[in-house]
Amino acid sequence: MPPVENVGGYCVIKERMTQALRYFKELTELNVLAQVWAPVRNGNRYVLTTSGQPFVLDPHSNGLHQYRTVSLMYMFDVDGENDGSLGLPGRVFQQKLPEWTPNVLYYSSKEYPRRDHAQHYNVRGSLALPVFEPALQSCVGVLELIMTSQKINYAPEVDKICKALEVGFLLTWLIMPMFSGLLMFHKYHVMITLQV
Repeated sequence: MPPVENVGGYCVIKERMTQALRYFKELTELNVLAQVWAPVRNGNRYVLTTSGQPFVLDPHSNGLHQYRTVSLMYMFDVDGENDGSLGLPGRVFQQKLPEWTPNVLYYSSKEYPRRDHAQHYNVRGSLALPVFEPALQSCVGVLELIMTSQKINYAPEVDKICKALEVGFLLTWLIMPMFSGLLMFHKYHVMITLQV
């Protein structure tokens, strides 16, 4: 589904994301950068950009501030025609599924084009979640959390993000390990994927 074309609808979603991020900032004490990647038209294709999008940032982290500045220079394809330029936000948007890592340096530069910048600014843990607008029943963007520490268990952050998105009347997937499979649930859908 193409990104939101209606300018008024886009402004409402952007305001909801801003409201959700403000609430998330109140809930967390982490040294974190939370930024939204939203689809925009760039010529005859759509790309994800964080430029002009809501974000929250720990004011005491110069490295995360610099990494935010670097992220503003990147755009990631969302049309799927060029897998090499999807990057983390593009993969999450296209697949409509979360992706996370304890350390972005585990990715190749192709998988994570900002890898060299991440290394330079001491970025490690990353969690990216698709954001859904219930009325449109479509993915309207990606919320990316970036940390300067390695992290394996993102459950507390995901819980806070879900609460914050509900404040903005937006939704995401929540992932929790369950038995030998993976329980993925959305406010209105439940799906269990068993590992084979």
